[in-house]
Amino acid sequence: MNDRTARALSRALIATVVAGAVVTAVTAPGAAHAAGVRAAAEPTCGSWVSSAVFPGLSARACIWGTGASWKQAQTEVFNGTGFAVEVETLTATLDPLPGNARCTAIHLQNGQTAFCGTRSVPDNNPFQFDRAVGSVQVTDLVHREQFAFASPFVG
Repeated sequence: MNDRTARALSRALIATVVAGAVVTAVTAPGAAHAAGVRAAAEPTCGSWVSSAVFPGLSARACIWGTGASWKQAQTEVFNGTGFAVEVETLTATLDPLPGNARCTAIHLQNGQTAFCGTRSVPDNNPFQFDRAVGSVQVTDLVHREQFAFASPFVG
């Protein structure tokens, strides 16, 4: 996937998210880690959290809408293990706002990234700090792991 295609995918993802749809997507190898891919509205993301069971697998949570009257949570899981894995569950939750999503049964090839996002929800309290929280449960039919991750708090 070239940078132009990655940017178009990012814009489409943002447009869908802002419209209020739940998003589940799997991108081509390397797209999530491609340098220079920027969108019109940037999320605030937590650090990538690495799997303790599957070397090369990592996940993070992002929150959209910093400084806006709306918020949206998105989680990402990247498979760099060298083999396919099954993402049994990938969740995204807005804390403390009322937004959550659960994406299930995602077959993730090596080099692919899966996304799961909540709908946009109103954020009528500019003095309350919010964050995105996520969890992932992954298996390769022999091993299974579940771990959680979060974005920083934003206003």
